[in-house]
Amino acid sequence: MTERQKGWLALAVMLAVWCTPTLFVKYLMPYYDPFTQNFLRYASSSVFMLPLMFWLVRREGGNGRYRGKPRWRPLVAPALINALYQTAWVTSQRWLEPAFTSFLNKSSVLFAAAMAYAVFPEERPLFRSRHFRAGVVLCVIGTIGLSLLRPDLGVMTINTAVLLALFSASLWAAYSVVVKKIMPESSPTISFAIVSVVSTAALAVPAAGWGDLGGWNRAPWQVNLVLVVSGLLCIGLGHTLYYYALKALGVSVCATLLLLTPLGTLALSRWLYGEQMTPGQIISGVVLLAGGALTVWAKERPASLAVAGAAEAADA
Repeated sequence: MTERQKGWLALAVMLAVWCTPTLFVKYLMPYYDPFTQNFLRYASSSVFMLPLMFWLVRREGGNGRYRGKPRWRPLVAPALINALYQTAWVTSQRWLEPAFTSFLNKSSVLFAAAMAYAVFPEERPLFRSRHFRAGVVLCVIGTIGLSLLRPDLGVMTINTAVLLALFSASLWAAYSVVVKKIMPESSPTISFAIVSVVSTAALAVPAAGWGDLGGWNRAPWQVNLVLVVSGLLCIGLGHTLYYYALKALGVSVCATLLLLTPLGTLALSRWLYGEQMTPGQIISGVVLLAGGALTVWAKERPASLAVAGAAEAADA
């Protein structure tokens, strides 16, 4: 099997895995509050990511330093943004359904485009592209349609949850932009491993202060197994496969196909939870995904790394 074939295999497995994060969170919500759930899922992923991080650093002949400084130090800021994102994203799912949340999270592409324009002068020429501008417009239309074409528009709790989900999408976009800004040459796999471990430490604080860590003892063992598996698969294995596919297939291909994951989530959520989205929401979601694809492919070589990063499974 060639490297490119292995890349396609890794991408296919990763896409299947990243259709499931919101489904896992929904399943775990009756047993774990958002603070505890976040911490335990990330702690589970760290069991996978820590050995991987040390192995990669050793393989590269590194000593844990980057440009003369500890590798972890520049990644504290994005790790804190990621921890805040995770908190907002999981909390919103107290009231939102899995597929709807997954679609809404893809609005991170829109936020990333705006942030990249403000932060990276080299990416501003993208806005001269008609395809890129059309993609941004479609993202705006799709996001507004998803947010407003709901039968529960008069329910203030749901409206607050939608705003929280959009806020979490903007945080993921900020994470993508910050990582590109401060670590342009470092290994993305090592960087994410470090971010994952630091995020676990950051998520331990609200879990200890406002969570219920004792829920681990009260939950059925099957639920605890699902929690551990979700952390290992969605956070640990998913990101490892993604970066392997990224190296073999390129940014544009991976980022574009990642935009399809909400469709898989919708099919699974309808089967498992009976979730129903209105025709207007589905159309708006497809418009949002199409806009995201246009922004990624508007200037194929090179694709906007900040925008492509925001197309990742923010809801891992």
